[in-house]
Amino acid sequence: MYKIFLTIFLMHMFAGFFLQSKRISKLKAEKIIYLFGHVGLYTLVFIVLSPILLGLSYEEGLVYSLINGVLHFIVDFFTGKVKKRISDLDTKRTLIVLIDYTLHLIILTATYVCIYPSAMYRITFWDVV
Repeated sequence: MYKIFLTIFLMHMFAGFFLQSKRISKLKAEKIIYLFGHVGLYTLVFIVLSPILLGLSYEEGLVYSLINGVLHFIVDFFTGKVKKRISDLDTKRTLIVLIDYTLHLIILTATYVCIYPSAMYRITFWDVV
């Protein structure tokens, strides 16, 4: 299970942070079109990587990615609204970012375990390497 959690964590970091510019990070809280762009790229990365890294079939990876894309949008929409309101307080802003990140990881892990519990026992990329 720790390999799956670590993989989900790394996929989230890659899709949500490394592929996101500072400009998009700021603008996604201000204009919904940028939030759609961010979530679209995030979801696409999960569609591609889920079957390879998480032991899901392509159909399962698509469903997992789309569900989490919608949930990612909802979390980012609301945390973006909160960030805009407290942008002048750095410590509270950092707390909101930590809450946002924690919510994403809980959701990603919970949907994986709840929707595809048997996938945890399949051979994944990490078992072959």
